[in-house]
Amino acid sequence: MKKEQREDDSKLLKACGLKVTPRRLELVALLKRAKHPLSAHDIKTQWKKGSVDMVTLYRALDALVAASVVRKIDLQHGHTDYELVTPGEHHHHLVCIGCGAIEDVEGCPAKSMQKQLLEASANFSSIQEHSFEFFGTCNTCIA
Repeated sequence: MKKEQREDDSKLLKACGLKVTPRRLELVALLKRAKHPLSAHDIKTQWKKGSVDMVTLYRALDALVAASVVRKIDLQHGHTDYELVTPGEHHHHLVCIGCGAIEDVEGCPAKSMQKQLLEASANFSSIQEHSFEFFGTCNTCIA
């Protein structure tokens, strides 16, 4: 890992109130390199510095999720996937139900819906978070 990248990742962890550890740094770096959300199994497989047991990996992921550094995503693959949260950026995913291909969707359709949802709700006055994943068939699977 490049020195500047390691310093940036250390600053990120500290800013979120997390202790900087080699495993957390490796996990953040691995998720930064990922082109799409990863399962815990995928993360373990791609781990570069020695090995990591699944209990330790899930603890590290849970700490990063709690600190809003990483978010959990349900892509309906039968497991949870994880991706790094990039401050100021927000996106969703298109997922192929045939082959599992994943594509990021920039922009957010929920922003226009939030006001309507809150006006229609008898019990809610605010929305802090949401999740949209879209499922369909990619061009390769249609062919």
